[in-house]
Amino acid sequence: MLVRSAEKSFDRGLEALQAGRLREAMALFEAALEIERRRGVAVPQPRYLSFYGLCLGLEAGRMREAIRVCREATTLEFYNPDLYHNLGCLLLAAGRRKEAYEAFSRGYSLQPGHPGLRRELERMGRRRRPPLGFLARSHPLNVLLGKLSRATSRRAEPPRVEKGTGAHPSIAARSRPRGHRPGSGR
Repeated sequence: MLVRSAEKSFDRGLEALQAGRLREAMALFEAALEIERRRGVAVPQPRYLSFYGLCLGLEAGRMREAIRVCREATTLEFYNPDLYHNLGCLLLAAGRRKEAYEAFSRGYSLQPGHPGLRRELERMGRRRRPPLGFLARSHPLNVLLGKLSRATSRRAEPPRVEKGTGAHPSIAARSRPRGHRPGSGR
C-alpha cells in the first residue's frame, strides 16, 4: 500500500536526482522510507530503497551499504529493470565491472528497450575472447596478443572526428592543456 506523503517525497527525490542534487535526493528518499516506517509499513517500497541506495553510494560514498540496499530492492521487486540499473551503476562506480554488467544484463532481459540499461551496456562494450583460450585472460601472452590485435584493428578503422572540432580525437587531446577534461572548465 502506497503512503501518499512518502510517494510525494519520492517524486521530489527523483526530480532532485535528475537535476544532479544528490544530497537533496538522498534526504528525500530517506524521508520516504522513514514515513513508511512510521506508518507501520512492514516492507518498504523497493523503489525507495533502490534510489536511496544509489544516492547513498554516489553521494555519501558508503558503497558496501548502498550495494546491500540495492540488492535488497532487487530481491523484493526482481521484475523491475530500474532497480537493476541502479544496482549496476553502483557496482560500476565501485569498480566491480563484471557484477555491474550482470546487473545491467539482467535488467535489460526484463525490458529490452530500457534506454538507461541499453546506454550502460553499450558504454561498457563487450569483451573479446582471449586470443589463447586455454590460458587465463591475465596471462602475459594473452595480454600481449590482445594489445596487438586491438592495435591492428584500430589501424583498419577510419579516423573518428571529435564532434565540433573537425579534429581526430588524438589530435584534439594533444592540443588541450595537461590535466584538461572536456566539460570540466579547466
